[in-house]
Amino acid sequence: MMLNDISSEAYEDVKSTVPAQKERPSKKSGNEIVTLSFRLMIIIATVVLMLAVVNALTKDQIAANEKKANDEARAALFPEATSFKSVSADISEELAKYVSDIYEASGNNGILGYCVNVTNNGFGGKINMIVGISSEGLITGVKVITHSETAGVGERIISNGSILSQFVNVSSNSLSSVSAITGASVTSKAIIEGVRKAMDAVTPIIDGGY
Repeated sequence: MMLNDISSEAYEDVKSTVPAQKERPSKKSGNEIVTLSFRLMIIIATVVLMLAVVNALTKDQIAANEKKANDEARAALFPEATSFKSVSADISEELAKYVSDIYEASGNNGILGYCVNVTNNGFGGKINMIVGISSEGLITGVKVITHSETAGVGERIISNGSILSQFVNVSSNSLSSVSAITGASVTSKAIIEGVRKAMDAVTPIIDGGY
């Protein structure tokens, strides 16, 4: 056997024991990157346009549904009212973060009370409610307009009225008598605190007899 043959065989043996190196993927060319970026921009622009169109088509209906829900809630809180008028109150900047609207409920014999739109944070998100407060400072009821509470827990105590029914004929001084519902304490406390904020917003109006 020739020396060259031995060297060749030895080289092949050594080569077989060295793992083959994987080929590196070739880098995309500049044109390919530009093309992909352009396509991505087109997709994003299309999605944004579709969302804008959907919003434009539905926003009026959403606003109408919200108004209807609010009107129905106010009517339920003051069934004897013949009119509801938006009024303003001298409330703090902090309180204004939660209280959005106050409506004066009037009947044949004058002012019956006030409906306060208030929002507070619950377990699953914001709880939007309307609190009815008579001109004597007693709560006539609480209506939850929208919420994101957990189904079967927070949602249950709202739908079955176990927390809301406790507020009827309660004054600001006796809100402590309203107890949180076991198993849904976060939702309960959020509603109680929301009602307290509504009372705080209306008290200056009632006391001032404006």
